[in-house]
Amino acid sequence: MSRLSCFFFLLLPLVIGCSGERLEPVYPVTGIVTEKGRPVEGAIVAFSPITIGSGLPASGTTDASGTYKLTTRSSGDGAAIGKYKVSIAKYERKLEPKNPKGSDKLEDPYDITKEYPSGYNEMQASEIAASISKNLLPKKYADPITSKLEAEISKGPNSFDFKVD
Repeated sequence: MSRLSCFFFLLLPLVIGCSGERLEPVYPVTGIVTEKGRPVEGAIVAFSPITIGSGLPASGTTDASGTYKLTTRSSGDGAAIGKYKVSIAKYERKLEPKNPKGSDKLEDPYDITKEYPSGYNEMQASEIAASISKNLLPKKYADPITSKLEAEISKGPNSFDFKVD
């Protein structure tokens, strides 16, 4: 075996071991949001880890039946194991869905599952969102501290229903 081949085989485990980052596994999370016994459509359900380093932020939007599916990395993939504080808000839609070039599918202007564009400023975006939107649910549920809602994600499918009365 040549020296170059030996060198390659010695470096191979190092290259393989450093090439990929291990992602924390996520598990399906669904549930239903209701207000006064009726399903809430278009509410944003956000799970924020209680302990830093334990779990990952996840969110989902409710459909016409009040059902949400949480997203951490890709649409509907779920959330990581851990304890979470939960916030729920529903905003007036002042922005209309747009049609990306070359597509028949409408894009939701409030979809928070996409990557942030370069130069994204979260504080500025929050101020803009607050100025153009009004929360239609009781204010206390929009803040993970005042909502008093919590959930604990475990291995396997998880389901959490929330009442925002």
